[in-house]
Amino acid sequence: MLSMLRDSIKGRLIAILLLSSIVPLALLGGLSYYSFHSFMENKLKSGINENLKKELTSLDNILKNLNFASQQLALDKTITSRIQEYLTTDDQIRKTDILLSVLDRMSLINYTSPFAGVIALVDEKEKRPFIQSYPIIDKIDMFDNPLLLEANGVSYFAPHPSTDKYNNDHTQVFSLARKVNDYGTKTSFYVYTESNFNTLKRLFENVQYGEPVKHLLLNADNQIVYSEDLARFPLHAKFKTEDKSVKDLRFIAESDQGWKLAVVMKGDAFQKELNSWLGKFVTVGLFTLMLSLLLAYICWRTIYRPLNVFRREIEWVGDNPSYRPQKWLRLREFDEVLGRFYAMKERVFDLLKEIERREKARSNVEVEKLKHQINPHFIHNTLNTVQVIAKMNKQNEIVKLITHFTRILHYNLGKEGTHVRVREEVDNINDYIALQSIRYSHQFEVAMKVDPSTVDVMIPRFVLQPLVENAIYHGFRNRNGTVSVSIEPLPEGGITMCVSDNGEGMPEERLQSLLEEKGPESRSVGMGIGLSFVHRLIQAYYGPSSGLRIESRLGIGTSITIVIRTGKGGEQP
Repeated sequence: MLSMLRDSIKGRLIAILLLSSIVPLALLGGLSYYSFHSFMENKLKSGINENLKKELTSLDNILKNLNFASQQLALDKTITSRIQEYLTTDDQIRKTDILLSVLDRMSLINYTSPFAGVIALVDEKEKRPFIQSYPIIDKIDMFDNPLLLEANGVSYFAPHPSTDKYNNDHTQVFSLARKVNDYGTKTSFYVYTESNFNTLKRLFENVQYGEPVKHLLLNADNQIVYSEDLARFPLHAKFKTEDKSVKDLRFIAESDQGWKLAVVMKGDAFQKELNSWLGKFVTVGLFTLMLSLLLAYICWRTIYRPLNVFRREIEWVGDNPSYRPQKWLRLREFDEVLGRFYAMKERVFDLLKEIERREKARSNVEVEKLKHQINPHFIHNTLNTVQVIAKMNKQNEIVKLITHFTRILHYNLGKEGTHVRVREEVDNINDYIALQSIRYSHQFEVAMKVDPSTVDVMIPRFVLQPLVENAIYHGFRNRNGTVSVSIEPLPEGGITMCVSDNGEGMPEERLQSLLEEKGPESRSVGMGIGLSFVHRLIQAYYGPSSGLRIESRLGIGTSITIVIRTGKGGEQP
């Protein structure tokens, strides 16, 4: 499986696209999960702590308001003296006056204190109310209520059922009891003040951030004095700020007097939000992976199709090198490469055709060379010359003639190979000139100029002799003349061999016929090798940039140059 992914374009594309999707997705998912978790947790905790502080402040204001209401009765000397008189006098009319006066004060207190509810004066010994703002029960055991705080002679009680006589719903209220002593009459009583029925309902929010919460009130010793969940947090039990056995969230705010307000929540809303986010993230992740696989498949198809076209085109070129309609992919980059491939293919086909043509030309040249290596007329004429010389009893000339003739025949037969060095070609030319000077009655001179750097250059056999022969046969026509032969190197590689004469010259139309295979001037003379054969032989071995170049002017002479290029632009045989 790993090797398939590693060794194929399809596998690598799938791996790259999957990694390019999974890695950023994993990094983004991990970072967003951490950020989301941190944000939700911090937001939840900070929000609940903030709400808790607000509730703590509100509760503290309620207790202060109740304390202030009790102070208006307990610290007012006029009121307290009247209350003491009420407790000690037997005058019913006076008691009634005092009762009305105290009730007026209580009504005023209720009116000016937004949180005050029941206000009662309770006898210390019998715990019975003797003056109250509302009808209440006959006996108040206030100290049986859970004590939240005791400070400066005032006892603050946690929520408990109201003493209202008509409290059928058992509504819970806050309360406090302040003791008032009169050392002159040796009497004492309690100013008992409750919060109104709506105070507790408005104080605590039972749902925060979509999560149900439970409120607890703790005294300075962390004992539970009020609980909204008595099953889990019973009264007077010690409250733990952390409980590893139970998965919940606990928050505590402490007042300046030492009592505390706590909130407990399960955290389901937070976990629900987290699970919802995880579900969405997994959905997006799966969609991204599916999209990556789809894109990988599309990319693979986009690349595979051009590669398949390339493969088929290459196989077609290898198996069947013939014409085939071009196929285009309509993808700019691939079409550019494919266009270059088609151009290369055309070039290869052209080269193959050129090679085939040259091989055929070489074969034809070799066959033609074999056909014309020895001209029977030349041998016949030579033998006649030998016969004439023999009659004249010039035996030394006969020996000389036979010697040159034998060398030429041996060189012409070419049994040492198709190519010779320049020096060998020059030696053959010297033999040929010596032979022709004996044969012809007119005099001609041959001037040889060979650059020393060219004597070891390999050239095709028997290409220089036809040029000298052409100069002797066609240039002078039985009159004296001079033939110049020069061989020089080319700067770019190769050599030039030039044969010039100062003979009759020829018109322009005859120049072209010399190089034509079936032209009027191409018929064989002497050794039987024409200029057209030499021209085709040179081009067959060295390419179209090489060959014969002929220049001629009537009455001045003719110059024939063999150009053999073996450097840039030329070819090696």
